[in-house]
Amino acid sequence: MRRTERILLLVSILLLGGGWFLYNLGSRLNLQLGNYDSQLWDQAPGDKWLYVGGLMMLISGSLAAAAFRLWKNTRKEEHVRR
Repeated sequence: MRRTERILLLVSILLLGGGWFLYNLGSRLNLQLGNYDSQLWDQAPGDKWLYVGGLMMLISGSLAAAAFRLWKNTRKEEHVRR
């Protein structure tokens, strides 16, 4: 595996972990604050964390797909060279 593919996979894993953490944080905030005060439920204070976490997870999927395509193409090129 080349350096570029490793970097893409590492960034993808880091974004996936960070996105999952933020998504989980946002859902917990919504549940905890919504149970204490029903008027806060309309404002949904954890929604911004849900959106950011979801976006980070989508980006991580794109980076993982790019790393896979690079890996697949390099393997194909190496096979053709032989």
